[in-house]
Amino acid sequence: YAPEVSQTVVLRFDRIMEAVQNGEVDGGVIIHEGRFTYQEKGLHCVRDLGNWWEEETGYPIPLGCIAARASLDRSLLQEIDQGIRASLGWIRQHPEQGMDYIRAHAQELDRRVIGSHIDLYVNDFSEELGDEGIQAVQELLRRGRESGIFSMEGQLQWIR
Repeated sequence: YAPEVSQTVVLRFDRIMEAVQNGEVDGGVIIHEGRFTYQEKGLHCVRDLGNWWEEETGYPIPLGCIAARASLDRSLLQEIDQGIRASLGWIRQHPEQGMDYIRAHAQELDRRVIGSHIDLYVNDFSEELGDEGIQAVQELLRRGRESGIFSMEGQLQWIR
């Protein structure tokens, strides 16, 4: 995104806003709940990278994945996939049931912030990536390889 940046510092996500506030770094990429609370800490958004990605590519931004070794038995992979889908479907139907667990592991404890985070990131793509989601991941991988950020050999196999 910003090739003019000459030095990067790797920090755990929950340290980034504090490091910017303390002047340890000039700026940072904020993820997770911090996306909804950075203004409360006196910070401002230079560029929303999710919006940038969508404007640049026309695809939703791939934020994470669940990966497994291709050598595992396909029936086991499908069973894992079905379990994850069932879990996501259940929690989307019963969001309050998971709130204690979420609050125990969340960086921000405000229910509004947690709700906004879940509403934005736990969506239809979480349950079924679909063709558009797969194209988004492939575009991310292509750009990463072209820029030299990472190399990847072989093809991804999708469990659908």
